[in-house]
Amino acid sequence: MHGRFYLTAFSAAVLAAACGGSGGSDITTGPTGGTTGGTTGGTTGATATSSVGVSDDKFSPGAIQVSPGATVTWTWASGSSIHNVTFTDGSSSGDKGAGDTYQRTFPTAGTFTYQCTIHAGMNGSVLVK
Repeated sequence: MHGRFYLTAFSAAVLAAACGGSGGSDITTGPTGGTTGGTTGGTTGATATSSVGVSDDKFSPGAIQVSPGATVTWTWASGSSIHNVTFTDGSSSGDKGAGDTYQRTFPTAGTFTYQCTIHAGMNGSVLVK
């Protein structure tokens, strides 16, 4: 009886760890409507690029890193449905579809998070440093 309890508890703990996501966050709003800070747990996992692909249900890569003054371009994939890039400061690409692009310049350091407001869970971030 006790063995079955421990096996169930162990299985639940493994599942919870596998679904844990990226951990907590110490991000705060910066002066330009972006955010500063980062995620807890060490590395950012950001890819050094200024190009982001927009396809059904994801931004690729989801986390990028650029230098201050860089312009980032989001490009909607061929055949993708309607999506948008909406930042926490309210700036947005508006709804766009296959073949469209959106650009934003990041003059100051910080972490700028965005999402597609049409599709829950479709999130991304730009680390400027």
